[in-house]
Amino acid sequence: MEISLNHFLKYNLWANTRIAALIPDEVADVELISSFPTIRKTLYHMWDAQEVWFNRLNGATVNHWPSENFNGTLSEAKELFIQSSQKMMEFVLAKDDSFFTASLAYTNMKGITYTNTHEEILMHVCNHATLHRGQIITMLRNAGVTSLQSTDMITYFRENK
Repeated sequence: MEISLNHFLKYNLWANTRIAALIPDEVADVELISSFPTIRKTLYHMWDAQEVWFNRLNGATVNHWPSENFNGTLSEAKELFIQSSQKMMEFVLAKDDSFFTASLAYTNMKGITYTNTHEEILMHVCNHATLHRGQIITMLRNAGVTSLQSTDMITYFRENK
């Protein structure tokens, strides 16, 4: 179990790094139809979610989205997003098997309390990022960006043997 999650988090870092590199400044704020109205807002959502889960896994209570007070450039946001992915991966790589089966009770921002295992949370974090990376790829294509590299997991495995 731990080995698979480690692969998934390494892939998540690789794919998030790749997707961030694909986003040109000139299309980041073009309004497109998706879960979020722009690529920038989609990227910020991915960064926010990853940071929220990282903080919860470290025992912190989260009451706001991390990007809420961010006023930096798109390049700075992309770098913070990648650093967040790196931090999550390193955090998990340092854990032993008992960490993954342990449960975490947390309260979401709507005040609802849930309990999930660390494994379930980490699987969600990676799967959530995959969903939104796919949306960003579609948004980029709709904005006319066609020179896109694959973010598929099989590509990651092929490149990292």
